Amino acid sequence: MIYEGRLRRNCCESTLIKINYKHQLPGFNKDILKIASNFGGGIAGWGDMCGAASAAAMAIALIYGTDGSEPQQIYEDMRLKEKKLTQEFLLSFREHWGYITCRGLLSCEGCTPDERFKRFTELNEQGLTHCGDYVDWAVKKTIEIINNQNI
Repeated sequence: MIYEGRLRRNCCESTLIKINYKHQLPGFNKDILKIASNFGGGIAGWGDMCGAASAAAMAIALIYGTDGSEPQQIYEDMRLKEKKLTQEFLLSFREHWGYITCRGLLSCEGCTPDERFKRFTELNEQGLTHCGDYVDWAVKKTIEIINNQNI
């Protein structure tokens, strides 16, 4: 995770910042970080897709995504590639960590967002959270996927 003074970046923000450091992402700026700020804890603490995995999907989209100005065939080809690469990442993440959801990674499937935050806090105080590991793994895997496209 990234700390800036007393501020702690969430898993999504930390992953995007680290990916951008290793591979400059087109269009990466403070507005992207504003979007990412709501993706920690499985999107607003809801427990869905892990923020590190969400960040990988965002990074892939910044590189291979479309903005609608492309000719139709290029637009369709780029979207297909973007989905394929994102699905490759998501499959690898789930195979490696067992889950892709924050609630699954925290072993808190039936928890409310408040209960999940409490569980995260308790695990974190005990040094038993692996969010930093998810971030580092997501960065490494995303860079690997990006670099494999430039071969």
